[in-house]
Amino acid sequence: MKWVIVSDNHNMKNILTDIVSVHEDADLFIHLGDSEFDYHDPELKRYIKVAGNCDFGSQFESSKQIQMQHINAFITHGHLYQVGRNRERIAEAAALENCNIAFYGHTHIKRVETIEGVVCINPGSIAQSRSADTETYAVFTVEKENQIITFYNQQHEIVDKEIVLL
Repeated sequence: MKWVIVSDNHNMKNILTDIVSVHEDADLFIHLGDSEFDYHDPELKRYIKVAGNCDFGSQFESSKQIQMQHINAFITHGHLYQVGRNRERIAEAAALENCNIAFYGHTHIKRVETIEGVVCINPGSIAQSRSADTETYAVFTVEKENQIITFYNQQHEIVDKEIVLL
C-alpha cells in the first residue's frame, strides 16, 4: 500500500501533477489543504482533498476518514485543531473516529509523533517550509508488518525516512 501526502502548495503550479507522475504506482494521493486552487482544478483531480484555511468553496470538507488494510486515517488541514500549539486535539479527534493515524498540514513543518496512541504526521509544505528543513511531501507505505513514512523534496529526492509504529 502506498499513499502520497501533500500539503500547503499555496498556488504553486504543476508540483501536484508532477508528484502524481513520479508516484504513478500510489494507491492514494491526499492533499491536506491550502492548495489555493478551485476544488475542481485539474491539479487536484487525483487527490482526496480537505480544506485548508486558504481554501474556499463549499465542496471542500474540513476532515475525512480513509480506511485501507489495517490503517484508519483521519485527514485534515489542522488549523481547526490548533496544531501549531500542540497535536493533542487532532489526536483526540482521530481517536474519536477510531483512527490510528492522523495526517495534517498547516504548520509547514514535517513531523512524526505519537500522541495517546495516535500517530500524527505532517508532510511539511511542498512550497514554503517554515523550518530549517527543505520543502517536503510524504509517502506512507505499508509493506507486510512495516509502516514507513518517507519525506521527499521538490526534486523527489528522499530527505528523511522512519518506521511508523501503529
